[in-house]
Amino acid sequence: MDSRDNLLQEVIESLGLEIDVRKYNQLQKYVQILLERVSVQRLVGDNTPYLLYHKHIYDSLYLLSLMQLPLFEILDLGTGAGLPGIPLKICLPEHVFFLMDANRARINFLRRVMRELALERLHFLPGRAEEWGQNPDFRERFGVVVSRAVAPAVVLAELALPLCSVGGQVIFYKGPRGNEEMREASKAISICGGSIDSCKQYRLLTGEERCIYIVKKIKNTPPQYPRRVGRPAKQPLRD
Repeated sequence: MDSRDNLLQEVIESLGLEIDVRKYNQLQKYVQILLERVSVQRLVGDNTPYLLYHKHIYDSLYLLSLMQLPLFEILDLGTGAGLPGIPLKICLPEHVFFLMDANRARINFLRRVMRELALERLHFLPGRAEEWGQNPDFRERFGVVVSRAVAPAVVLAELALPLCSVGGQVIFYKGPRGNEEMREASKAISICGGSIDSCKQYRLLTGEERCIYIVKKIKNTPPQYPRRVGRPAKQPLRD
């Protein structure tokens, strides 16, 4: 077992997960592809196996130690390099996943990942969340929307909740300012049909503080939200 095997094994054991050999190998291959591309395409800020496993893979998969995701369509909004969407998809092969990102180069990278890892039930939505959220084929479609390190919660609420079905959940991955961010986002969450359900604080294997917030979609989002591209970030729905 080489050092990268040890790093992934530490992540899996720390989270108390059980994964088969296929999933294990797919996670390793994904990190290998990230490491190969990081020098020519800025996908993540960290470029060592240690940080990719103990920070990004651990963080992405922590959700699975908290809850069993229902067999709904799942959207990763602002997926970037595929975090948390690709690790979650690997571990949940029966679930249908959609990965959304405005950067087409990242989407092209993720298509390569899908091919090389032979992932199925995986789709891509290139473009802005403001536009997809007003698309009748995708508005209030997803039972689960996840998002990690995309935008402040007050902005993210307006982008994510219109895409989530009533009765579904929006899952915010946040850092040590999470509580402050969620307080600032309370108006936006309410306006867009959500209600904060729960919060789980934890530490990455690298020591950083993190928190996952579960927001339930309790009513339809008013038709004017999300507003046009750029408006949620420039004029957030604050008190």
